[in-house]
Amino acid sequence: MALSILKELLQGYVQSLFDEGIISNQFSHIQSLESLEEPEHVVQVIVTYLIDVETILSELTSYMDCPEADFSTLAALSHKVEERSSSIGAEHVRLACADLIHACDQMNKENFSKALIWVKNDFAQTRNKLEAYAQMERRIIRVKSRQKK
Repeated sequence: MALSILKELLQGYVQSLFDEGIISNQFSHIQSLESLEEPEHVVQVIVTYLIDVETILSELTSYMDCPEADFSTLAALSHKVEERSSSIGAEHVRLACADLIHACDQMNKENFSKALIWVKNDFAQTRNKLEAYAQMERRIIRVKSRQKK
């Protein structure tokens, strides 16, 4: 009984993330890849995504602190954030990357700096929501494993 309630809660939570535009259908695709052999697949994908993007955002920040901005490097890193966000279905972050990339195309350090703040903010919100999802998913996995014993 507890398992069905937890699954319903998780499904409702995922729906709210869709409704808010935080995630896209790509996230559902990742969920569908989860199997009995790898019950923590989605959690692992989320953890990897969060670590990767946090690292890239740190790199972007440190490059911005340089007196001369290398916009080709900034654009490449911005595209990485966009690609990783797209691959997991982190829609808010993916969309926010457009302003970063546009600022690189314009070679506008001030606009890039503003866009980077926006992306970091969207990423922080997305991270919190994905971490909550992962916590709920882990709880379901624990309940399932107890039921098998």
